[in-house]
Amino acid sequence: MVPAFDAAPVLAFVLVLSSLGGCTHTEPSGAGALDRDQPFDPTPPVRLTFNLGHDRRAAWLPDGSGILYSTQAPGNQDNDICLAVLPPSGGRLRSLTCEISSLGQGFTESIESAAPAADARLAFVAATSSVGARLPTQQGLAYGSLADPAAHNILVDIPYTIAGKRAHSGISQIRWQDSTLLLYLGEAVNVMRPCDTCQMDTLRSGLDAVTLRVDGSGAIPQAIPGTDNASGVSPGSDEDEVYYTLAGDTRVYRQRLSTGEVSLVYDFGTAGIARDVHLVGDRMAVIVGGRVHFIADDPRFGATQWDSGGMVHVVNLQDGSDLMIQGPEAPGLFRRPQLSPTGAALVAERYPLIITEPVAEGLSDTSVSRLADLYLFGQP
Repeated sequence: MVPAFDAAPVLAFVLVLSSLGGCTHTEPSGAGALDRDQPFDPTPPVRLTFNLGHDRRAAWLPDGSGILYSTQAPGNQDNDICLAVLPPSGGRLRSLTCEISSLGQGFTESIESAAPAADARLAFVAATSSVGARLPTQQGLAYGSLADPAAHNILVDIPYTIAGKRAHSGISQIRWQDSTLLLYLGEAVNVMRPCDTCQMDTLRSGLDAVTLRVDGSGAIPQAIPGTDNASGVSPGSDEDEVYYTLAGDTRVYRQRLSTGEVSLVYDFGTAGIARDVHLVGDRMAVIVGGRVHFIADDPRFGATQWDSGGMVHVVNLQDGSDLMIQGPEAPGLFRRPQLSPTGAALVAERYPLIITEPVAEGLSDTSVSRLADLYLFGQP
């Protein structure tokens, strides 16, 4: 995550989505959730993870029976980013997969942005690097099974190029558009130092919404027309429909893949920039506002969206109502909401706000944690 941006301060949480549960919060006394059959504290919103490392990029199993996510456990000498599976309401880990190659110790292996299909196939980003490296030495969009992610094939090496487009050096938000078509966000990934005294950080910014056919005819990424600088993408209500957001834009769009017809779905207006869209049925989850800033002509990286998170909004597409989900009492920002298959629950990454002692009289400094935990809203 990139530290602080003050495009739209949002330290207050205003509305609770009634069908997604209440919003009190009790801080845990320890990381005991791994040896329990239920979450450490069932008080909504439920904190699912208590890790000192990364917990991110959640996805629901298609039948709603579990939650996949990527986790980096402290104490792992190789700094592997593993694939974990939780029960749908939280509690004890059902499985943890860390090794996806034969390289062994001395290399960091990573499973990110996992997308399970209804028949237990699994698409994900697989990467390896030397321990401590900022960028992977090998990376690709992988295709395998949930039962054995290590036995996978690489569909597309990363980075790659699409004619007329900026090179894609990252992939996220992978989802199945239909049984043989993957949908994802192609990204630019850059390592940079945000300020003279800041730590090195990794900046990810969306470039295009992309489809990839995996039916044996040859996996060739295809950018969806009109999605330049996409910041989120999701399958729609049928196999011909995609929803997407664009960097610096407050609106969500819908496109028919067969005809290219584009329509406006929703405009969040003064609430701020929209991104990380996810649709299930007539519900649409979107991250809106927060600490996000779009630069159309960044001299180092070109068009880039700097994003430290925002608020989770859930829109009912039948009546157009928009409710912002209230988080825990302690302030924080959210990324990548994922609605459950029924739409009755939602998992999102939460990044705490870190408020330091006053740096001058009457002034304090606020930054956003680089490490997230996963929170569950509603009942699966």
